[in-house]
Amino acid sequence: MTVHNDAAPIEQALEWLVLNNGGQVRATNNRAFRAWLAASPEHAAAYAEAEILWAQLDWSQALNQQSLSQTQTVIPVAKSKAPPRKMLPSRRAFMAIAAGLGTVALTPLAIQLSSGERRRFETEVGEIRHLSLEDGSRVSLGGRSILATRVGERMRHMRLDAGEAFFDVARDETRVFTVIGAGLKAEALGTAFEVRLGDHGPEVFVEEGRVRVTATATGEQTVIAAGERATLRGRVLKRAAINPASVAPWRRQRFSFIDQPLSDVVTEVNRYYQPGVTIASPELGAHRVTAAFTIEQIPHALESLAQELNGHLVRHPTADGELQIVLNN
Repeated sequence: MTVHNDAAPIEQALEWLVLNNGGQVRATNNRAFRAWLAASPEHAAAYAEAEILWAQLDWSQALNQQSLSQTQTVIPVAKSKAPPRKMLPSRRAFMAIAAGLGTVALTPLAIQLSSGERRRFETEVGEIRHLSLEDGSRVSLGGRSILATRVGERMRHMRLDAGEAFFDVARDETRVFTVIGAGLKAEALGTAFEVRLGDHGPEVFVEEGRVRVTATATGEQTVIAAGERATLRGRVLKRAAINPASVAPWRRQRFSFIDQPLSDVVTEVNRYYQPGVTIASPELGAHRVTAAFTIEQIPHALESLAQELNGHLVRHPTADGELQIVLNN
């Protein structure tokens, strides 16, 4: 493989990253890479952006713009359980897919709650609502989500009944900020974290600070810090490391999935995609994938995922034209 010096800097950076990650950089190429890197501040910036994109599998404005000129779009997909960093990426695999159809309804105006007042908020498919609580905390509520809140002089209680919510908690040592949902309780004083209710159980993702997580059925507890998540599977709490930058990407109308079952991807997509998506079989839903795309790019993302899994999309003759992912015979 050779780097095309007449290509845009970001494309050259992606080609160098492929060589570096694939272990194909010999001494001669290494000198050439360092010379290319030092030739222009734009080169160094482009390579740094490419590294961040691969490390986080997050959406990039520059790469998305580059993708608009591509005749074919591909999402990075991993079918094995190996960590994504061990995969050899292609330049095209880094490209964010071309802009698709669909919009997300945002509720940007904050809602101020009175002290001690019980309130219930419910979002529709594709709606993201932002709330400002009486104590100064802020909440972002994702699509197809239900949240009940009560903030008073002696309590800060949240109950997530469906979907996902991100909490940016104002510090107050006299009132623990508590979120309960699906057999799990999360407690924080001043921190930023996400609670998500998925098909396989509730999860907590910490972006800043520390959160104490309790399985209410057993009383088992764990404390997780920034860059960690806790999941409840059955009656067992598990913890794992995450990238803090990947917490609640839907706040920025983005998705990032790393080695996750296709069924989890579809569950999340269905919070923001009105036609809705189903999977033809549990076996197909169990396939593990890695992908990054924006909310408005969902139709193209589904097409690419289906192709990568040797399948195709079927649009059912319903009012919304629901999609189904099926494997080819």
